[in-house]
Amino acid sequence: MHLKVKAKNLSYKINEKKLFQNISFELFSGKAIHIKGDNGSGKTTLLKIICGLTNQVKGELEKKLDKRICFLGHKNALKQYLTVEENLFVLDIINHPDLNKHLIEFGLNKSLDINLSSLSFGQQKKIALLRVFLNDSDLILLDEPCVGLDNKTQKYLCKFLNDELKLGKSILFSSHISLDINSEKLNLSDKI
Repeated sequence: MHLKVKAKNLSYKINEKKLFQNISFELFSGKAIHIKGDNGSGKTTLLKIICGLTNQVKGELEKKLDKRICFLGHKNALKQYLTVEENLFVLDIINHPDLNKHLIEFGLNKSLDINLSSLSFGQQKKIALLRVFLNDSDLILLDEPCVGLDNKTQKYLCKFLNDELKLGKSILFSSHISLDINSEKLNLSDKI
């Protein structure tokens, strides 16, 4: 096992309101951490800090990654005015050899010419998740990945993520839904 992420006494506040303070953890290859907490406790912010999109107010963060980070926020970051196929092109996964397998699993293989805005929220979430299913990274960060997904797709995602752990990848995810992913827990509501 190799250390991938080490956080020591991370703290963050907005204006003078503390979201969390003194968050410390170590994430090793083949391991996952489930970030829990009340709404507004800083789960998304912590993921953004680890991703490098936001800076902590205090504390130290060390990352030892060989590849890039795969990050999927709670917003899908897709273009509503583009077709499914055009979105897959923008995401640079249109030519991935495993793409069609997942499109078939999601029942979206015949929807490539449909504008994203015509799909349900759950279908759009599945398109966004393709980035995760086709990732080439050693750290996966997911912010509420199962919101809007049916039970079948939630199970498919959990199986995939557990398989990624077996390949030595590391996963940090936030979720209010209890997911069948072999993970440690980090509760931000206890760190205010």
